Amino acid sequence: MKTGLACGYTTPLQGIGKYAKTIHQQGCKDVACSSSDQQFGAAIEAARVADATVMVMGLDQSIEAEFRDRAGLLLPGRQQELLSKVAMASKGPTVLVLMSGGPIDVSFAKIDPRVASIVWVGYPGQAGGAAIADVLFGIHNPGTCF
Repeated sequence: MKTGLACGYTTPLQGIGKYAKTIHQQGCKDVACSSSDQQFGAAIEAARVADATVMVMGLDQSIEAEFRDRAGLLLPGRQQELLSKVAMASKGPTVLVLMSGGPIDVSFAKIDPRVASIVWVGYPGQAGGAAIADVLFGIHNPGTCF
């Protein structure tokens, strides 16, 4: 199966950047977020100075796909640890944006008072970053469409 980026793809960072000044620090080098990652510190420091923190986490097709079953429902690798540490350090509210095609157990985030909201976006496609930002900044309320 061949995959690639769509023409004109808008990332969540680009979408949010249309509404606010952003500080981007990648807490993990990839979605697997292995134990060898040494990037937590930069993400934690960015959260300490930001008015709000948006953590885009979850899965991709290296973790889940039609031909690839997951071993569990938790976030891969150290993503849960990263979210908890960043939320603890965050100066303002922390928003968890989850990308995945299937369910993820984020009950730890639901009961964490430092995680202000959780938004599941699936795999949002080429305009997904703009759509995510529109929801986060109140331009669009998907709850009114149902």
